This record gives sequence, structure tokens and C-alpha cells, in this order.
Amino acid sequence: MDNFTASLPLMLKQLKLSTMLQQWNTLGKKAIEEQWSPQQYLSELCHIELATRDDKRLQRLLKDAKLPVGKHLSSFDFTLVDGVSKPLVADLINQPDWLKYGGNILLFGASGLGKTHIASSIGYGLIEQGHKVKFVAASAIVQQLQQAKRHLRLQDELVKLDKYSLLIVDDVGYVRKTEQETSVLFELIAHRYERHSMIITSNKSFEQWDELFDDSTMTVAAIDRLVHHATIIHCEGESYRRKTALNKSK
Repeated sequence: MDNFTASLPLMLKQLKLSTMLQQWNTLGKKAIEEQWSPQQYLSELCHIELATRDDKRLQRLLKDAKLPVGKHLSSFDFTLVDGVSKPLVADLINQPDWLKYGGNILLFGASGLGKTHIASSIGYGLIEQGHKVKFVAASAIVQQLQQAKRHLRLQDELVKLDKYSLLIVDDVGYVRKTEQETSVLFELIAHRYERHSMIITSNKSFEQWDELFDDSTMTVAAIDRLVHHATIIHCEGESYRRKTALNKSK
């Protein structure tokens, strides 16, 4: 082994090209056997390095997002729910321009109609394109923000969430109507308005949001910000979960 070849692993390690470090020798033998040009060999090494990095980044995004397992677009049966279609959801995934101006998606419907599944499928689709997504139950994010507010660091907590292009807040309808909870929920909505996107699922329509917010003025202000740049989906029908279970049993 000549000096150049001997120093190659060290240089690759210093450049943090870990996949190249693992593959250069094996791929080099293949290149000699198949008579590749130097350019082809280097191109293949770079391709493997980039593909590995993309895969690792995808895994990091998925781990950070904490999306419900298995709730992908391909596994949702749109024939069981009215008011939403696969082309509509696919367009929201494949044409994510709405993320650029902080557009929102609002999913309404009774419990069991698959709102969480639809929201999660959009999240998975956007992560595959490299967008940062975070899924969180409404009750959990409210508690998190309440705690931050008590320690006088609510703004810091809201800024931390800015790194996510999309924040999925699931089951807003189950937030308790107290001044402390609804005020931080409003702060979250106001903070992300026209800056970063949200998907909100709720079993309560806007007409019922007075049951969520302690103050009617706050209710109107929250709704106004959410709907300004929004795709609104009303899921209707019998329970998606129950229908799915019945189909499986058959």
C-alpha cells in the first residue's frame, strides 16, 4: 500500500465522510474488476455517502417528529369517510407551498373519523421531503407552555417550536376551558400566525370553540388567525376505527 492510499482513511475520517471511509476499499476492488473510470468510481462513492446522509437525516426527522406509528397515506381507507379525498391530501403533501406562508390545515369531525391518521400522513409525507415536523397532543403542548409561562420563559418555548415547519396539534377539543390553558394556546396560535404552519384536529367545530376559550374575544381572534391561510376539512360519517375493525373481522 502506497503512502497516498495509506493516508486516505485518515483524510476521509478527518473530512467526516464516514460512509466513504467504510466503502472506499470494497468499492475500489469492484471498480478495478469492472474497469470503471476514476470519475465513475468517485461518483459512486459520493452517491453512497449522500444517500446514507439523506437516510440518516430522514431517521432523525422521524424520531424527532414523534408521529403515530403506521399512520401513512397509503394505509388510510378514504371510502370510509366523507368530506376528504386522497387527491386532496396528496396535493397538500406534494405541493407544500402553503408551508412558505404559514398556511394551516384544520381537520374537524367526530371522534374516530381518522383525523389523526390524515394529519399524520401529511406529516410523514412532508418529512420525506426534508421538512421538520412535530406531532403533539393538544393537552401536552398546553401543559408544556403553561409550565414555561410559570417560569417566565413562554416566549423562549414558543421560539423553540419555530424550528418546525409544521406543528401538528392533535385533539384541541379536549383542552379544558380555563384561563391558563386557553391563554397559552392562543399565544401559540398568534406566535405562529403567517410564520409557521399548523395542523389542528378537533372534534369541536368553530361554532363550539367558545367551549375552549375562556374569553369570546380570544375565541374570535384565534379563529381569525387560523382560517386566514387555511385548508379546512370536515370529516363526516360513522367511526372510521369501528368500520376498519369490522372490515378486518370480515
